[in-house]
Amino acid sequence: MTKRDGKVRAADQIVRLNPDIFGDVILRASDLSILIDEAGLILEVIFDPENQSFGNPENWRTKNIRNFLTTESIEKFDNHMSQLSRTESQVRLRSLQLNHIHTDGSDFPIEYTAHPTGVKNQILLFGKDLSQMANAQQELMKTQLKFEKEYDRYRSFDTKYRVILEECGIAFLLINSDKIIEEHNNKAANFFYKETLKGKSLDAIFEIDPGLDVLEQLQKLKNESPSRSLDLKIKNLNKTAELSGTFFRSSDGLHILLKINEKPKDNQYISYVKPYLSHLYEKSSDSFVFTDDLGKIIEANESFLTLCEAPSGEKIMGSSLSNFFKNSETDVAILTESAKEFGKIRNYSTEFKTLFGSTIPVTISSTWIVEKNDNFFGFILRDMTSIRSEKEDHDENHSWDSTTKLVGTAPLKTLVAQTGDIAERICLETALKLTNNNKVAAAEMLSLSRQSLYVKLRKYNLLDGKE
Repeated sequence: MTKRDGKVRAADQIVRLNPDIFGDVILRASDLSILIDEAGLILEVIFDPENQSFGNPENWRTKNIRNFLTTESIEKFDNHMSQLSRTESQVRLRSLQLNHIHTDGSDFPIEYTAHPTGVKNQILLFGKDLSQMANAQQELMKTQLKFEKEYDRYRSFDTKYRVILEECGIAFLLINSDKIIEEHNNKAANFFYKETLKGKSLDAIFEIDPGLDVLEQLQKLKNESPSRSLDLKIKNLNKTAELSGTFFRSSDGLHILLKINEKPKDNQYISYVKPYLSHLYEKSSDSFVFTDDLGKIIEANESFLTLCEAPSGEKIMGSSLSNFFKNSETDVAILTESAKEFGKIRNYSTEFKTLFGSTIPVTISSTWIVEKNDNFFGFILRDMTSIRSEKEDHDENHSWDSTTKLVGTAPLKTLVAQTGDIAERICLETALKLTNNNKVAAAEMLSLSRQSLYVKLRKYNLLDGKE
């Protein structure tokens, strides 16, 4: 018996099957099977009614299959049908994926294989549901997009983190609980004269006593008030580092951000002078006062207590320095902001108010002092009462001499007007000198608006070229 005879005999046996059994066989062999003619008219639909993903294919009968396909699938279906007229088996058995349209506009994919039935003008499409695979692909795509978004967010955060480390101006090491360096900035690498420090332990770069637990000591020093740093000598380098740590915990354990400064070497001359600096501070005729970064007084010498007429230091400690200035907040803002920006400011003139309301002309020099653990302002005040009196007498004599020389050269009315202009100009110049050329403070001192001040300054040509 030939191979062809075997196929014919098998087909003959299948035809003898009960139609219900034959339909059940097709249903089990496929998810959705459609019997169509060569024009695409649906003659029969076999599907599992419990499968709700197909909608209701029962209504497809007697309609053209193209009515239930997407535009792209119609074109694929037509191309495939035109090839079925060939006798090559590879064309008949080649799968075809079509997207069917639901009544709500959505679609679902079915992979078909087309089989001639032996009956003229009839073709059986065996379909396999690809909905689960399509849903899995969509979920995979969503996961991929979410992963890419998270990765971009991570890269953005990592870039900001590294920029902050590089631009903070201090050498930093990020270590784990095993004292292994995980990250560092370029300043840290340059500090140790290394290209990279990643993966190295603290023992490899510092001289650490065998009995010293570095992390425990750092935590202990940080909890002190005020906090202090740990001094460690650097291996193979003639310098000592000052370490202070910030402890934090993340998902992968405990980490420590180490801030590193080079400990200055002792200067023999400074060591010699240090005892005398304290004596100068206490005995100087100039007033010394220190404030925190909020302007609260934290230390002052005897001359300052005398200047403000305070019976003791307790009377003024914790008070705002602005309480002792005539222009209060304006003066302090100029002194502190300029000191922060330029490091120091000197010979700033203003009026000092004592605890009992007296006013004293002073010149002030201020500086912004940055320490490892504390930042504060230092001020030196000098009483200018005698100097100002001499200057005022000189200015008055000079103005009087200039005025008297005009007598006989112009009418009295003109002389009075010119004298008024002289007085106004002198007041403007004096205000600018007292405020160190600060226009806002000068306007407030003269009870003028900024606009009026600028008008008068232009009138007397007292503005510099940039304004």
